[in-house]
Amino acid sequence: MKRMLCILLSMLMVLSLCACGGSASPVAEPAPAEAEAAEPATEAVPEEAATPEPITLPPYEPFETPFGFKYEYPEEYQHLKGELIWRCSSFGYGELHAALYYVAVPDAEREAFREKTALSAKNIDGWNPEWTRDYKYIPIFNVVALKDNDETVEYYETVSLADYIEQNYEKPEDSANKSTYVSVYLDTVSLDNGWKLVVQREALCSFEGEEYPLSAYVGWLEEGYREEALALMEKPEVFISGLKEAPWELPGQVGSKVSFVSRTLQGDTVTSEELFAGHKVTMVNIWATWCPPCIAELPELEKLNASFAEQGCQIIGICTDATYEAAKEEAFRILDDAGVTYPNILSNLDMVWANIDTYPTTFFIGEDGTILTEPVVGASPSAYTRVLNQALAQVG
Repeated sequence: MKRMLCILLSMLMVLSLCACGGSASPVAEPAPAEAEAAEPATEAVPEEAATPEPITLPPYEPFETPFGFKYEYPEEYQHLKGELIWRCSSFGYGELHAALYYVAVPDAEREAFREKTALSAKNIDGWNPEWTRDYKYIPIFNVVALKDNDETVEYYETVSLADYIEQNYEKPEDSANKSTYVSVYLDTVSLDNGWKLVVQREALCSFEGEEYPLSAYVGWLEEGYREEALALMEKPEVFISGLKEAPWELPGQVGSKVSFVSRTLQGDTVTSEELFAGHKVTMVNIWATWCPPCIAELPELEKLNASFAEQGCQIIGICTDATYEAAKEEAFRILDDAGVTYPNILSNLDMVWANIDTYPTTFFIGEDGTILTEPVVGASPSAYTRVLNQALAQVG
């Protein structure tokens, strides 16, 4: 009996210990009778998530290029969800293209994006370096700038979409089920200095010349940016209001001088002064890895470089699309297969004369950076020798 009482006492002590501690709920006192009918407690209303503060960025400075193109951003372009970036190039001889792109950039990355964009526009990284490929972007408006060329202006103003596509695009089989991107004429802006600006926007069209809705064109962007891009494209008058007259000059004119800083394909920084030094004439061949005529003539250019050296001249190449790694690797492969040993460098926006739309294009430049002749447009080894002799005659 005594042993049984000890066991019961021990069990009671264990039960007492289990009921104590911070994690156990205290035993509630019996509620008074009048509290039995009390209303149930009201559920707590969750607090609304705080709206993040909109990102504040400095306003866009006017965009200018070395050949005088100037654009002052209207107020409507200063507070966008996406970013804006320009690309400019020359087309042939006497025609300039400038396109305004809309880029889908998340808020957290916009400040860094602008810093990189500013560097790309001013130094040796080119317009389309590797980092831009992290974003989706579309051209929203573009300008074709022409000097004393009313015939070409009239062409842009009057040509139909169907005729333009037929003249400039190779139709694929079953073209009725395929589409392409085409510049659509909007307006012509005449400036007092003799320039005329043909304003266009990009559109998605069938190969038969049928234009699809703008909503289909902006569908390439992430969903959160499509509405804003569409709103921009629907107001060309806002874009036109930013175009300003400036003392424009054609890039690459005979007698003008070029000076630049660039990088070799291997990544070494070089200047034009270093490249041209000690050579009476430098033949600068501008090419791209996607250009079959450019690639086909490379072995012949290597031979010409050896013969030009005997006359105190040289060849250098500018590969315009090797600013990102995949194209750079392709450029190395192409040059190696062709046996090319002469230097190849990258282009950038400061090298306006080299930002061309016709490949290959070749310039002949004196030791002091002066462009000596009109460029040779297209692959033509026989023309290179002839024009080099003309350039040599000038420098003596």
